Amino acid sequence: MGAQLQIEYERPPPGLQRGRYPAPSWAILAIGAAVVLGAVVFLIRRARSASRARKGGEPPVSRRR
Repeated sequence: MGAQLQIEYERPPPGLQRGRYPAPSWAILAIGAAVVLGAVVFLIRRARSASRARKGGEPPVSRRR
């Protein structure tokens, strides 16, 4: 029988700091919180503008032309 070669692979440490752009866990949480907060603010503003349009009796104004 011939000699068996064992290949060793160098792996990065486990966790979020893997990939092309490693980042600490607090940065991932901050980005996620900003996205969720932005979505909530957007939905609240949209709901308010829709309720104001309904109270005035006028159809909602479309900004697209």
